[in-house]
Amino acid sequence: MLRIRPEASPNDGAWVQVEPGGVLAGLQEDSAYLIEVSSEVTAIFVDDVQLQPVSPSVFCWSPALYAGRVTFDAVLATGGTQRYFLDISPNPKKSGQDEFDGMVAEIREFDQSLLSGTSSATMAFGRAGRPGRYEWDILLSRLREHGPAFLDAIETITRSPHRFLAADKKVLPLSQVRRLHHSALQDRRLAAIAAGANVGIADLDTFQVNSLTSSPTFDTPANRALLALLRRFSAVVHSVADAVRSLKLGALREEQESRTPRRLLVLEAMQRRAQLLLTGPLFREVASAQTSSAGLTQIAAQPAYSRAYRLGSRALASQLDGDDSADNLHIPPSWGIYETWCYLTVVKAVSDVTGCPAVERPSRAVAADRSLTFDLSEGRFLEVLFQGVFPAQTASNGRLGWSISRERRPDIVLVLHSPNRVRTAVFDAKWRSKRANVLDAMESAHIYHDALRLGDIAPSPCVLLLPGQSDVPELEESEFVAAHGVGAISAVRIGAEGLLLLANLLSGWLATVHSS
Repeated sequence: MLRIRPEASPNDGAWVQVEPGGVLAGLQEDSAYLIEVSSEVTAIFVDDVQLQPVSPSVFCWSPALYAGRVTFDAVLATGGTQRYFLDISPNPKKSGQDEFDGMVAEIREFDQSLLSGTSSATMAFGRAGRPGRYEWDILLSRLREHGPAFLDAIETITRSPHRFLAADKKVLPLSQVRRLHHSALQDRRLAAIAAGANVGIADLDTFQVNSLTSSPTFDTPANRALLALLRRFSAVVHSVADAVRSLKLGALREEQESRTPRRLLVLEAMQRRAQLLLTGPLFREVASAQTSSAGLTQIAAQPAYSRAYRLGSRALASQLDGDDSADNLHIPPSWGIYETWCYLTVVKAVSDVTGCPAVERPSRAVAADRSLTFDLSEGRFLEVLFQGVFPAQTASNGRLGWSISRERRPDIVLVLHSPNRVRTAVFDAKWRSKRANVLDAMESAHIYHDALRLGDIAPSPCVLLLPGQSDVPELEESEFVAAHGVGAISAVRIGAEGLLLLANLLSGWLATVHSS
């Protein structure tokens, strides 16, 4: 059992209880909570990070800036583990739950792989389409979710495996033969017997011929296909464990280091179980690991085999699309989801303003996580880039973009290519909207305005996109943006007035650039 309440509540504030396997909703990001556990719990892990107790049975935890489902694992004194789920909502000052869910839905409709991330929050994903950006993290999550059940299913099969009778040729005394092999007719003595020649009984006891026999074997197409899957599973577990040790996952190095011990504990346990199965009696008798149509047909006809193959395939899937949302995988923090949604919002606004469709095409300006191009009139085209990379001091790979200081990665970049010139604008999404946060975030707008270059042209304007109502309205005045090349737009969220302001700014920028 687990009980939780806000840390700021009075000492006698109400605790909310959740049972093992249950889901507790109503918590908010960027808040602090106290968690109370029973005496049989010796440790609590949140996304593989161990919480430190403030008393023998109470822990303090903050969900930081992410929204989604978070997994709690309570380790018992007996060595077992109880799992709990907590649903975290976005901060209502930035976005309501319905608006946040709407952002997620729009990203899913565009490209679900953009929702893969490394925060402690998770979300349901399918297993079709293309992989996400964090393949090691995806494989780690799916191995942990489906790997133990896959190994359980294989162990069940080893207790009653599929087999069939294999035909064989053996040399036996004639008195024991039930069915002759065709090669036995080459023996002259057997031909003589067949012709009616008189042969003594003693001779029959010593007379040996080729005979057809049969014996049970585990070397079936179904077991060969299962062996191929188990070997692939073992290899992937080994590779993911190496990635965990080498800190090659998507999160920051410090975050990976804090999670490494528990992750390796789980992966190494699966690796040992897989190795025991591979060297066990069943698979030692299988001649080769081979996936064939005959093997898959046999697997489909046997429920135990079909379940094992389905679980093993799920454990090794790295795709994210599809309607079958069966797996909870890590997602970006709330501000990361907002950045992605802002990119799609800018793309939609550009499409509405220009009347042109977007085409996915590599950028000529800079490398980017996503690049969409709008082919305009008079030989012009507009690139809308997500997470473009401006390398330090010099452009790379024949592209145009670079930074006069260190490498920079603005959230959203618009690049208008004309026959004789290139013009650029930058939008940077910021999840916080309070005055101090906005003024601090303006630093990035100034840096992009000063440091980024397309050829020898600096971007203008460089504008912050904010979900809430800004406490600094001066930054949003069109005269301010025109005079200084930097500014902000607040209330950029679903159904809010910021969307119209964004469309107006884009329309004015395109008109100004076209006339200059």
